[in-house]
Amino acid sequence: MIKVLTLVLLGLLTVGCSSKNVSPASISKDFWVAQKQERLEEAKRLTVKEDIKKTTLYKKIKIKSVEFGAVKEDGKKATVATKLHLKGDKDISEVDFLTKLDYTDKGWRINMSKTKQSLYFAIGEQVTGNLGNILKEGLGNLEDFKELFDDFLDKFKHVIEKN
Repeated sequence: MIKVLTLVLLGLLTVGCSSKNVSPASISKDFWVAQKQERLEEAKRLTVKEDIKKTTLYKKIKIKSVEFGAVKEDGKKATVATKLHLKGDKDISEVDFLTKLDYTDKGWRINMSKTKQSLYFAIGEQVTGNLGNILKEGLGNLEDFKELFDDFLDKFKHVIEKN
């Protein structure tokens, strides 16, 4: 009888701890820690199956640390506010974006296509802002340059969304 109860209890614990019950915040944390530590096989395991080949980040992105913020769930979609603190780039030391997740038959998984789009757009926006500030300092506060960079940012966003 004790053996049967032990097996039932172990079974319930296993079901209760399955990856389907893991939150978007926890999956995001595990994914970005794996990225930081360059454990790509683990990161792939946390990605939607359509995006497994897209798990690798641009090689110049080196993560020093990660912070997480608000989580929003909407049915089978979720977002987790994410801040990456980056190594080595004096112009971009941190970037805020959304990690995007889909609910699959294996539980919450990172939608790498949409997450990369969010990350790369945030980096592009920051680079453009830094470049705009440099030009403003060198050329004075010219309204024409603001319009030029706003137009560039819109076109950059379009290219990122398209690819």
